[in-house]
Amino acid sequence: MSIDHIAEAVRETGTRAELLRDAARKALITRLLERLGVDVASHASWDRDTAPRGRLRPDGWELISKYVGAKQCVLFEDRAREIWRFRDGSDLLQILDNCPPMEFYICDEEASYLLCSNHHDYLIGWGAASSWVDQLDET
Repeated sequence: MSIDHIAEAVRETGTRAELLRDAARKALITRLLERLGVDVASHASWDRDTAPRGRLRPDGWELISKYVGAKQCVLFEDRAREIWRFRDGSDLLQILDNCPPMEFYICDEEASYLLCSNHHDYLIGWGAASSWVDQLDET
């Protein structure tokens, strides 16, 4: 999903969202690399040999909001050039529901987990989210 689509969805839905400033964006990228070993600033982090296999789930993009629940999360696309903060999984789903289907990443600002829904309909999880993804049935 392009950042323009996210910004447009935020405007159209009136969902509360915040674009992280550059220093916060870079700090989160560093935390994800240090804590989870994932370089989200590079292309297709989900396609690395070290990435988990994930699960084939065409509905994976919707399931992510259930994992996030009532907690704050951030959304970004490939290379994490811009990162959006959302209040909770419900706000996140409202945005995803108003964007075209594309590849994106979700995590918390502590970098305890990272989730990706890619263009092959795979849901991939790192950190605390890996066991949640692993327990999902493939469709």
